[in-house]
Amino acid sequence: MASINIGETLRKARIDKKISLDELQQRTKIQKRYLLAIEENAFQALPSEYYLRTFIRQYADEVKLDGDYLIDVLDGKDRPLPTYPELETVDGLRKNKHAENPTHARFKATLPMISLGLVALAIIAVVGYVTWLDHQETAIIPENSSVQVERSGVSSAEKISSSQPEQTTESSKKPEKPQMAVAMEANTPNAATMKIEHAEKPLKITFTGKQRVWVGVQINGALTYQYTLQVGESQTTELPADAAQAVITVGMAKYAEIKVNDQALDFQPGESLSQKNVTLNIAYAA
Repeated sequence: MASINIGETLRKARIDKKISLDELQQRTKIQKRYLLAIEENAFQALPSEYYLRTFIRQYADEVKLDGDYLIDVLDGKDRPLPTYPELETVDGLRKNKHAENPTHARFKATLPMISLGLVALAIIAVVGYVTWLDHQETAIIPENSSVQVERSGVSSAEKISSSQPEQTTESSKKPEKPQMAVAMEANTPNAATMKIEHAEKPLKITFTGKQRVWVGVQINGALTYQYTLQVGESQTTELPADAAQAVITVGMAKYAEIKVNDQALDFQPGESLSQKNVTLNIAYAA
């Protein structure tokens, strides 16, 4: 038997905070019928065990309850309710303020003047240093220098010979590799198709979860990678070297971030809490 009634506990906390179901639906983006099902402990009405746990945590966060504790209750783990230390009373704070050491109070009163004095000294030091540099500054090559005369006497043949190595160096430079480019080809709330050009092998995909999120990768219709990310967790997987197409599935698109070879992938998840499939058409660098 659970030590508390999960649904009734959440409902009471919501009422105590004067939050209506409609307002809670707007805050959490959870459909009202699912919120009612949770309050009535009709957990079988939720789409899956994953969504049940996620929605309970979101509901608990909005009404300032411990979501992890409620999940433990759901799993049959009985542990004591979390407690929080009492805050110091206003009267106690006033007493501490009046009991402050007089010497400390005088020091605090003079602190702004000390700070202003230090700032003034710093400004004077900087101005003095800049002035000293102005007096010390001299031209690297003085006017009418013999170096200028000697340089003007360089023959045209010497100029031609000295320019040849530079031309050889410039011609030997290799052309820069084009940067990887990502473009959106088609997009709907539940699916997107994106084109990746000049990709380096192997293509690395990095997932980061802002909440608990399930992610998966399919190659040629076969699931090659799947993982459930925890809050703030990141995981990376590599595609096969010859993979020209991959389909990424994100369980709750709003709470996932995706990078391809360390470049952020803007798959436009929007505010949707539903699943989104992202198809990558990949062209590798030559």
